[in-house]
Amino acid sequence: MNIPLPSIGAKAINYPHFPSRQQEFIFRSHEFATPLQMAKLLKTDEKTVLEAMDAMGIKPGEYCAQMMAKSYITLIKQLWHVLNYDQLLEFLGMTSDELAITLREEDFLDVKLKAKPDCDPLFWEELSPEQIKATKLIKEAMADVSLSGKAPFDFEYNVTPLQFSGKASFDLRILYFFSGLFQHAFDVDSEEYLPDSMLQAYQSIGINGLWTQGILYQLCPFPFEPKLSEGWEKRMENLKKLVGRMKKYGIKLYLYLNEPRSMPAAFYEKYPHLRGHEAQKEKICLCTSTPDVQKYLTDSVELICREVPDIGGFFSITRSENPSNCYSHSNPETCTCPRCSKRPLPEVIGEYFSLLRRGADRVSSGIKVMAWSWGWNTRNLDIIRALPQNVILLSQSELDIPYTIGGVSGNVLDYSISILGPGERALKEWEVAKECGLELGAKVQINTSWECSTVPAIPVYDLIEEHIKRLRDLNIKNLLLSWTLGGFPSRNVMRIAQYFHEGLDNPEAISLTPAEKKASALFCEAFKNFPFSCSVLYSGPQNGGPSNLLYAEPSGYKATMTCFAYDDLNGWRSRYPVPVFYDQFSKICDIWKQGLELIQNDSGEMATMAKAAYLVFSSCRDQIAFYVAREKNDTASMAELAKKEEQTARAMLKLMNENASIGFEAANQYYYSRSVLAEKIINCRYISSLF
Repeated sequence: MNIPLPSIGAKAINYPHFPSRQQEFIFRSHEFATPLQMAKLLKTDEKTVLEAMDAMGIKPGEYCAQMMAKSYITLIKQLWHVLNYDQLLEFLGMTSDELAITLREEDFLDVKLKAKPDCDPLFWEELSPEQIKATKLIKEAMADVSLSGKAPFDFEYNVTPLQFSGKASFDLRILYFFSGLFQHAFDVDSEEYLPDSMLQAYQSIGINGLWTQGILYQLCPFPFEPKLSEGWEKRMENLKKLVGRMKKYGIKLYLYLNEPRSMPAAFYEKYPHLRGHEAQKEKICLCTSTPDVQKYLTDSVELICREVPDIGGFFSITRSENPSNCYSHSNPETCTCPRCSKRPLPEVIGEYFSLLRRGADRVSSGIKVMAWSWGWNTRNLDIIRALPQNVILLSQSELDIPYTIGGVSGNVLDYSISILGPGERALKEWEVAKECGLELGAKVQINTSWECSTVPAIPVYDLIEEHIKRLRDLNIKNLLLSWTLGGFPSRNVMRIAQYFHEGLDNPEAISLTPAEKKASALFCEAFKNFPFSCSVLYSGPQNGGPSNLLYAEPSGYKATMTCFAYDDLNGWRSRYPVPVFYDQFSKICDIWKQGLELIQNDSGEMATMAKAAYLVFSSCRDQIAFYVAREKNDTASMAELAKKEEQTARAMLKLMNENASIGFEAANQYYYSRSVLAEKIINCRYISSLF
């Protein structure tokens, strides 16, 4: 089946800190590919590429195969403005359909990347004398830059086994496995991304569930387009092996289902009777009101449960960024499905969960099914009342919390650590669910969030502990403790684990020194100043932090969801006036620095994460100032801020060399790798040389 790739958009950005596009390609690829692989794409020889690398002061990557296998999203992002589709496919070794599926199914990567920039074909060309001279600036910048240290993915889990006693306060305590492969989790042996050391760490700190995405057409036969399911038997075996490995540690696996997956228009030429709501031009819903789709959903869940009877269960979002059921991107007034548009919305959603529940019940009523109310902004209470029995209602704990920050007021519309839950909407949803006889669950973030996603465990212990205590006191029995970000086996998890059971018999294992207590309290105070809004979470500069390149001239591009920040200050700040946006990050930095000074000589997890978070927030502050200066044509300030950003990037690179978890977030893989930060150093050096 021909699955369309994202459309071609505006002309690709020219990054002038590279004298030529071929150098940009080589620099951005050398962590992922060998000189020979790069040479083949450029239609030159290996010796030429090696000489080009030497001229820029870089060496062949030590872990190319590993980075290509486990962090291909990082590479796709790096080359989005460099290679056209044909060359990108050639370099990645993918067919057009394979790349299209990757962009669709890797946590809607296509939405994050937006339209493909228009790139001219790239081939090797000899450098001009001016380009050779400009290349020397790159080599000078790289002269004292080290890209060596901890190997990528060499994550350390410095946890102490906790000893619990008494009755469990929370039945389910579920995290995403920190280094999981979102789309390809079952294409490879799970030991490649979930080693026993990580499972042991989770077990030691009271985690009894882990989750990952499950795509039904990849795990089970897809009756309508069998080619899409090729290799499902192998993936099922890998799923079975993973669940078996986890069982040894007392941990269950839960699959996130965002089903049924939408199909392109060509699919419905053969199956017009399955066509539902047209959410997007090439993302048309498979209608869950049709008997064939209902049978597919129920039979697929049954097959998974029958083949893997030790599976913990499933949870599903029915109104996410991915089009799935006909009401996932519509309401009764806008739905174009000839069947669902005539049915009540709650009935359609309730029926979907009944189909999942029916498939699981054919094997065991003990297999969990969770309905996550994310996106049910209206009719949510009616939907809860339409859910079948033996379903857990999973509510976003932080939803609908009013706030005023920097004089700007709003309500939390997505998960947060800086603003404490639970919110009014979750409380009301749990009240209705309890009346309906449903079990209650809370979705929270206890390690990190989109407020600072590339720091695996933000050490704001008082905030996360208070949130978990509130949920315990409300008798919420099931916890989904992270989205794809936030699964690190950390001290954060150890701190909240004291509330998992009635007793903790070795409290000394989670104790803090007086300096750590005071530092964490200051970090909490600082973090409350985060300029919160959903737009800031997803478009702001804080996810890329020091890796965000500086633009001396406007790029013309708008920030994209947790992917490219570009120079879109107006997109970053949402409703916050620029001076307020700057001041909020300044306040965070000022208070955070006070806490950091108390533990600056420490070398443990808390100090490392606190330093990384400070670098992210201070980089945000300075990037805002840079674009304010650019607007005023204040070139002197731009040059000084570029120098500050260079030092920040260098400091973050040093931390990454010491701790491989910094910069990693499973849905984006290495949001920034070492070479990405090295490019930022070159970028800053170039800009400061302009003025």
